[in-house]
Amino acid sequence: MTLDSKKLERSGLAKALATAHKVSSSASAGLSTDFNAELHARPSIYFAGLAIVEHVAFLTINATITEFHDSLEVDGDFSVRVERHTEFVTVTRLRKLNSEPERWPEPDLGEGDFARLAGLKTPRLVCHVSILVLGNPPGELGPALKSFDFGDTAASSIGGGSAQVCSDFRVRPDNSSRIILFNKDLNAHRLGRMVRRIFEIETYRSMALLGLPEARRLAPLLGEYDAQLLQLTNRNLSTPANQHKQLLDEITVLSSHIISATAETRNRFGATAAYAKIVEERIALLRETHVPGFQRFGTFVERRFKPAIRTCEATVSRLEHLSRATMHLLDLLQTRIQVEIEFQNATQIQAMADRAATQVKIQRAVEGFSIIAISYYLMSLLKLVHETADHAGFHVDPVIMLVAIPVVMGTVGITWSCPQKTGHAQV
Repeated sequence: MTLDSKKLERSGLAKALATAHKVSSSASAGLSTDFNAELHARPSIYFAGLAIVEHVAFLTINATITEFHDSLEVDGDFSVRVERHTEFVTVTRLRKLNSEPERWPEPDLGEGDFARLAGLKTPRLVCHVSILVLGNPPGELGPALKSFDFGDTAASSIGGGSAQVCSDFRVRPDNSSRIILFNKDLNAHRLGRMVRRIFEIETYRSMALLGLPEARRLAPLLGEYDAQLLQLTNRNLSTPANQHKQLLDEITVLSSHIISATAETRNRFGATAAYAKIVEERIALLRETHVPGFQRFGTFVERRFKPAIRTCEATVSRLEHLSRATMHLLDLLQTRIQVEIEFQNATQIQAMADRAATQVKIQRAVEGFSIIAISYYLMSLLKLVHETADHAGFHVDPVIMLVAIPVVMGTVGITWSCPQKTGHAQV
């Protein structure tokens, strides 16, 4: 290789390395940008003063959310944010108020309007939360709540005493639940974050409860599966060998049903557990303290929320237990079948060995009879020769004939056994 060719090769290698470095740097920069953008995703709507915040969450039907981003539109006293999550879309709309209302403000948008803001055609409503942000809490909280048509209300002092949150958790005719936030001294940023935590509690609580209908649907099925498993286990103890195939088929069918139920609900129950964890975290971030005469906001949510989550967890546990127990029963039955097959094989091998030994005995008996028959035939020939010679005048001593008997039989036996030994040696 010449010096010029070496320079060209080094130059080409350097260009290739430079190109690869640019591509790698570009890809790394893209990932770094995405990761950094995730840190700043879904910021709160910061505001100060009186306002009503409406937060609506929709499940998409027959559609997949492929873009995970949010958008914010501000038009005077109105702000609208659309956020796309893994399996739902939320619309948050803030409307500023000029003065504190004496009654709950009338909604100016319906469910269909929020769906159009989200760009959805046939969504399924998950939750609709209306948060009324007012000034300092009144001295007597009860009468103020009654003026807003609140019933049995839960209330807490949150943010280290900087605000109070109140709700009766009732769903109104427009499918919305109402929450009042009395702001003492939260600034715009803290107020925006606090409002976001409150509506996230309601959103993720509703999303987590989507697993409850599945748990209720599976409850009678799991009872049937438990009964079938018990019956099959008892039958496995006493079923004869000729019915093992039928029992194996029934266990396989039961296992298929359990696996199918697990596969159908795995994602839903997994999402329920994740959403429940977020609800717990958001409640902890409220930093609640007690308001005299009222149950805490977070305590009310947890007392009525956790039993549903535990029901879903118990359903998941039952499915896992049934799956393990069914597979264990299947393994036990297969082990029994395998042992019986091995026993049958051993019995057949022993029978074949017994038949072979019998055949050897028969063969030896036939060989003995053959030697006797041939010897008898030869002795008959010798007798005929002796009689013929005696008639011809040649006298032969009868003792010779007597001695010839063992000689003939020995000769025949040796002659018969030699080919047999030769054959065994060749084999």
